[in-house]
Amino acid sequence: MRLLTHNVLRNNTAAAKGSNSPLRITATEVRVDEPTSNDDTDAQRREIEFAKNMLPALNWDTLIEGAKAMGLDSLPPSVTPELANDEGFLRALCHVLMDVHLVNGMLTCQQTGKEFPVTDGIANFMLEEHECEVPK
Repeated sequence: MRLLTHNVLRNNTAAAKGSNSPLRITATEVRVDEPTSNDDTDAQRREIEFAKNMLPALNWDTLIEGAKAMGLDSLPPSVTPELANDEGFLRALCHVLMDVHLVNGMLTCQQTGKEFPVTDGIANFMLEEHECEVPK
């Protein structure tokens, strides 16, 4: 599971009551893929544009927390306008979002304690019927 995916995941059980708090990562296995665009200027341009377009949609605090849980502590505490236009930063951000994978571990709702296992990069969000939100 990519850090980009983790950035948008939330607990949708009835007990969470629509909480927007991020899921805490407990990683037992992490994989970091090497960037494939080092010698490809077109791929580098696509990475920069992708990261630029993703920045407004990212929950930065969630990204920092998730990255730290996966052993990465190099992200800045906030994104300044200068960083948002720095091609080196944008390529590094694309790498963090797309090439860092939670292979095995647990996602835990900070509000309810509900745990969702991650196996082979796939989060299991299956719920028992009594855990589901009731439509209004």
